[in-house]
Amino acid sequence: MPDHEQRLKNAVADFERLLTAVTELVRAKNGNPGLLRAYDDACERIIRDLRSDGIPDEQVQTIHKAMARLRLAFEERDR
Repeated sequence: MPDHEQRLKNAVADFERLLTAVTELVRAKNGNPGLLRAYDDACERIIRDLRSDGIPDEQVQTIHKAMARLRLAFEERDR
């Protein structure tokens, strides 16, 4: 399998992990540090895979900012 296809599969798997963490964070009444770490880890992996796959930096930054805003919303909710 070409490297490009494997990176795309990895990005899709990371999005699945991210959505699982987000779902659990939404359901949780209080913040869960383990879920936040899982969210952060999935975000980092997605951004890394997108950058290494040649996605323009402007588009990667848009995705990264959206993920960061969502992370901040979870933190604010739990204060």
